[in-house]
Amino acid sequence: MPDVNASKLGDHIKEIIDRNGWSIRQSALKIGVSPAYLSKLINKKADSNPKPQTLSKLAKGLNVPESELMSIAGYMPVPQNVRVHPTSDGAKVTADVGFELAKQSIPVYGTIHAGEPTFADQCIIGETPITDKIIDDYGKDNLFALQVKGDSMSRAVLPGYVAVFSKDANIENGDIVAVLIDGDEAAIKRFRKTSRAVMFEPDSFNPVYQPIIFTRDQDQDYKILGKFIYATSMPI
Repeated sequence: MPDVNASKLGDHIKEIIDRNGWSIRQSALKIGVSPAYLSKLINKKADSNPKPQTLSKLAKGLNVPESELMSIAGYMPVPQNVRVHPTSDGAKVTADVGFELAKQSIPVYGTIHAGEPTFADQCIIGETPITDKIIDDYGKDNLFALQVKGDSMSRAVLPGYVAVFSKDANIENGDIVAVLIDGDEAAIKRFRKTSRAVMFEPDSFNPVYQPIIFTRDQDQDYKILGKFIYATSMPI
């Protein structure tokens, strides 16, 4: 039996072909696949989703964005070699993009407050797809996501992006973390620890932000919620 994503993909491809008034044979010729394969895909007789390389070929032949077919087939864009560049009005992110199959999702929180249950259902604002590899690496129950507010981490994560974290991960100096500080809502900062203090540092193109420092002789009023894994601009 074909999976749900393969079924949706077949319907969508048929819709594109019908909209353009093409026959199966004409469409297959444009794409560079056999009419038998295209018919099998459209009629939901394919056993599984096409691979990303095949989806790219289908998108090019059908003259639709690659991301359109990838999304319907259950693949999500995964940024690789992310680069953040300063600009006159903020920052610009460039990255190579690969696609990985995402059949599951995790909650995205707009806010997490210390005074509420650690992860309150009423603060969930949506979901973000997650790949099987990330789930295998970290465990789904350990994963959560936050929508980034402000530009205090703009060198690493732009405002509005969804940042994914693992609750159960080893935190090392220099890691980006989600942290509750002084009973306020969760913030995203870079973690540093020395023999004298623990610091949560901004990483921003905006020089207004200053590190938050807890020296050894003061109350350690913070709680690290998770370690940053990656960020995505995909809508929630």
